[in-house]
Amino acid sequence: HEVTYGSLLEDQRRALHARIVEAIERLSHDRLDEQVERLARHAFRGGVWQKAVGYLRHAGAKAASRWAHREAVACFEQALEALQHLPRSRETIEQAIDLRFDLRNSLHPLGELGRILDHLREAKALAEPLDEQRRLGWVSSYMTQYFRLMGDPDRAIESGQRALSIAASLADFALQVATDTHLGPAYRDLGDYPRAVEILRRNVESLRGNLTHEPFHLAGLPSVISRTNLVGCLAELGEFAEGIALGEEGIRIAEAADNPYSLISALLGLGTLYLLKGESPQAIPVLERSLGLCRSWNLPLLFPAVASSLGSAYALAGRLAEAIPLLEKAVVQAVSMKLMAGHSIFVARLGEAYLLAGRVDEAIQLAARALQLSRNQQERGHEAYALHLLGEIGLRRDPLDR
Repeated sequence: HEVTYGSLLEDQRRALHARIVEAIERLSHDRLDEQVERLARHAFRGGVWQKAVGYLRHAGAKAASRWAHREAVACFEQALEALQHLPRSRETIEQAIDLRFDLRNSLHPLGELGRILDHLREAKALAEPLDEQRRLGWVSSYMTQYFRLMGDPDRAIESGQRALSIAASLADFALQVATDTHLGPAYRDLGDYPRAVEILRRNVESLRGNLTHEPFHLAGLPSVISRTNLVGCLAELGEFAEGIALGEEGIRIAEAADNPYSLISALLGLGTLYLLKGESPQAIPVLERSLGLCRSWNLPLLFPAVASSLGSAYALAGRLAEAIPLLEKAVVQAVSMKLMAGHSIFVARLGEAYLLAGRVDEAIQLAARALQLSRNQQERGHEAYALHLLGEIGLRRDPLDR
């Protein structure tokens, strides 16, 4: 087949691919969804650019729906390539922006943060000359999460407020929900738990009924992600009973929606609450399930947070041989993705495990690093943990380091 295909002239190949598209459309007109991957491939190779864009985007969305995000990214990127062959118009520019949003939503769970930034900048550059306020609002909303993950809460909040302003002016409920989903965790990172609780409660209360399963143009379900972050805030405030109820509710929603990203997040939230409550026997099985799903679905972005919480729970239970490698891997993988949000607590937890293992000098270095990271990123809650670790180290020094 390859030899025969290679013997054809380029024009012949394109003509045959185009005819195959027409044949599939004619024979399978009532079930094109089943054939969309073949249609996309042949439309692209046949130079049927308008159809190629549509079929490739459909194929990408189909791949993303089954959490095959690397496959989805390849489809969306090829759709952008096909789009370049079409005459430039407002419609094709809007398609180019929306394809970059699609790419962002598949690159996010893969932890491809640098590539996300590139696509969002390109989307903004395309939307500004059109004065396309709705799409500019979505750029600002997605940037809110990007800046937070990069450890820049001030820019995250500024971007989030800009997105909310646009959402209010357009009465765009989806944009408001998505932005609040990103903005609440930004205040949580700053240690402003009451403000974070206020924003996240707004989402939880407004997303009832069928809206609990609506993704609102995000990778995870805002109803679940908002609950997860709300659980984290309530845990820090000592409101454990309410946090457990919300955490269990989030797990049920994610399971019913069959959304792996949301389920991993919900399990992480509840497991981390049990960890902060000091109940490692309850935390460990929940976090182990979260880590198993994270690995089986290949969602790297969530791994550092899940591995860090589980490693800390193992350490609390005296299982240091399991705790330390997991905590080390959490720190290394966060660094490899340039993921700064929560990095200070990942480092502090590793320092705690080293201290429990008698590796005091290494614990001192990590405690100092965690303190510096938390102060650089204004993470006041995490700063408290780093200071507490330094105090614990001082208590264990010989002589006592008052």
